[in-house]
Amino acid sequence: MRNIILMGMMLFFITACTSKPKPKANISYVTIYPDDSEERKSLKTALSQYTDATVTNNVEKLVNFMYPKSFTIISKESMIEQLNKAYKSGKVPSVKNIKHLKLEPIQSYNLGRYSIITSSMTTVLNSPKADDEAFESYMLSLLQDKFASRGIVTLDKKKHQFNIQHTNKTIALKEKDSWKFIGFKQAKKYIEKGIFPKTLIEKVQ
Repeated sequence: MRNIILMGMMLFFITACTSKPKPKANISYVTIYPDDSEERKSLKTALSQYTDATVTNNVEKLVNFMYPKSFTIISKESMIEQLNKAYKSGKVPSVKNIKHLKLEPIQSYNLGRYSIITSSMTTVLNSPKADDEAFESYMLSLLQDKFASRGIVTLDKKKHQFNIQHTNKTIALKEKDSWKFIGFKQAKKYIEKGIFPKTLIEKVQ
């Protein structure tokens, strides 16, 4: 039972929580649209700062880039406290090889402006049972099934690490003066709570 709980915690962090990236993660950007408008430049600058805050685990800066209506569910102060605790625990996944593949044209919606960012990355998950080969094999199989349609999962047996190569969508929004970011999956969950515009999700599906 304890093993199953540990495995569940790992999967929860991958699919629902902010990941803990390594401070020296390799980041690169590829822009397929050459538009150099001031608005697009401001988005690229914000995205760079947001990514840097994620990579360096700068929680205070990272939270400042989060979609502000998220804090109607959990306060900003509580979010900072929880993230700091998670990072210090050393049990959350790390991220490396981040590459922003696609930055879509900025468009309007009823509350402001938005763009969709598609990124690739490798999420690294330390084995919760490094001394149990059977458990690691089972967890590898579980992860491969979970990411079968959207990623590749391998196990580094020497380091006892699971490497998950996958892509991720992020929504950039500017409802006031600055760009904020939210993961596509998290945004869909927020629709049910009435704090994210359903019409926008329908546009970017």
